[in-house]
Amino acid sequence: MKICFVMTNIFSLGGVQRVVSVLSNELIKEHEIDILCISEKPKGNNNLYNLNHKINVEFNNSLNKTNILSKIFRKIIKDVNRKTGILNKETHYKKLINLYFPNKVRKKFAEYLNKKQYDVIIGVEGLYSILLGSIKESLNSKVLGWQHNSYNAYLKNPNRYYWNLDTLFNKYIYKLDKYVVLTNHDKIIYKNKKDIDCDVIYNPLSFESNEKSTCSKKNILFVGRLEERQKGIDLLIQAFSKVCLKNKDWILKIVGDGSDKEKLEQLIEGLKLTERVKIKPPTNNIKEYYLDSSIFVSSSRWEGFGLVITEAMECGLPVVAFANSGPREIITRNYENGILVPCEDVDSLANAMLDLINNEEKRNKISKLAIERAKDFSLSKISEAWNDIFNALI
Repeated sequence: MKICFVMTNIFSLGGVQRVVSVLSNELIKEHEIDILCISEKPKGNNNLYNLNHKINVEFNNSLNKTNILSKIFRKIIKDVNRKTGILNKETHYKKLINLYFPNKVRKKFAEYLNKKQYDVIIGVEGLYSILLGSIKESLNSKVLGWQHNSYNAYLKNPNRYYWNLDTLFNKYIYKLDKYVVLTNHDKIIYKNKKDIDCDVIYNPLSFESNEKSTCSKKNILFVGRLEERQKGIDLLIQAFSKVCLKNKDWILKIVGDGSDKEKLEQLIEGLKLTERVKIKPPTNNIKEYYLDSSIFVSSSRWEGFGLVITEAMECGLPVVAFANSGPREIITRNYENGILVPCEDVDSLANAMLDLINNEEKRNKISKLAIERAKDFSLSKISEAWNDIFNALI
């Protein structure tokens, strides 16, 4: 089959980019894979996720280009709608879709995609899923949407994603041939709230590791974008400061980069933790950090899945996480393969870390259960699930 992923940029830093790269590298074994990026080709490291050279990556920001006056006007109205929801009504959905993808833009996308003669086109994240739904009747391909965060993060968070765009989800997601979400929790919500049937496919592990952590190093690990609001790194640092009051040995390593790096460094300095908290740059070999750690912490205020959680488990790390929808899908009572604490509860997060620090036997027990749970996210299982969808559609 000839398959195309439509997204903003495959080479930027983030979990979405890593997942698309890993899945594409597996699917290219059986299919022809294109990745259409609606942006300019970035400078710098364009091999961050070791994308297979057989995969055709095209950067084409002309498809979404309009004249400067239109762009400015649409941005102003989008900002007004985000704040007020004035267009987030069924009667105004055509006006709303034109703010994001004007008629001429939608026509250009349809002509471009039909010319390529794809069997399947996948919209990566919400907006490109909406776009494909809006031009579905003009396309000669099967079209899928692929959600990369939770329903609540997408539609119930005033600060991010698709706030006040419910009407576009209502009108266009149901037109897709399939809509893929990351958790059974979201599948249920979409059915109950919007009467949309979804398929659940987990994010695949980006690597397998025969070597496992001994859970004996005095290192706690966080991996992710340095964006304080979503990833809750401020909460993690505050919790770790409480850990430091009762423990003098363990180190917190934060691996990543992002817009809040300087702010987080100031927080670390203000709490006098510069000797105990280390921020490390992103790396192509993140597995080394997992293997050199004994506890992994996910402090996100919201998380659609938690790829780094499954990676940590694959390396045998016990995980402590806030109990939002993604971690709840991975860490379950049936498996007892990690520790969930109430969302944004700094004291509970600190106590869970201390519990594992002070109890080597518990660390080792959870480590073994985590390794077993990680098998459910193997690349072979996840690619098989995607292939089942493709085969059912074609």
